[in-house]
Amino acid sequence: MKVNYSIAKGRASPHCITWINRKKRYRKYFRSRLDALRFRNQKEQELGVPQREGIENELLFWLLGEMNDKLQIMDERICKIEFSILEQEKSLNDLRKPPAPKILRVAEAAKVLRVSSRKLYYLLDKGVFKRYKLPHTRTTFIKLDEVEKALGTENIEDLLS
Repeated sequence: MKVNYSIAKGRASPHCITWINRKKRYRKYFRSRLDALRFRNQKEQELGVPQREGIENELLFWLLGEMNDKLQIMDERICKIEFSILEQEKSLNDLRKPPAPKILRVAEAAKVLRVSSRKLYYLLDKGVFKRYKLPHTRTTFIKLDEVEKALGTENIEDLLS
């Protein structure tokens, strides 16, 4: 008596076990190799076929192989999820508004530049600085970065106090 394992390509269940009992041939198909090897081991025990060497090792290796394949599939899915999260974070960052520019009142800018506010209004009219107005006030403002550029410094916070 003999129990054979084979792979039938192109079938929905490719793993096939064939055995002969009383001059009749039987076939059974399985979806996974592990199920086929379990069934093969069971049939060999039923039919009294002498125990093959290493059947337990073969089963363990195939079980570990299937677990490895499933872990790789899960790892790929996790990588795809992480990539989509990064893409969503980027799109959310793009949707956020840019920060409002820091502005100074004309009196504060005049103090920092060490000129009179009248002279600063004159410079605003000449176009040296750009006028910045808020919609809810009538006060004229100047952007902080323009004042820093005129002074040639990066930080004028200490001059304001």
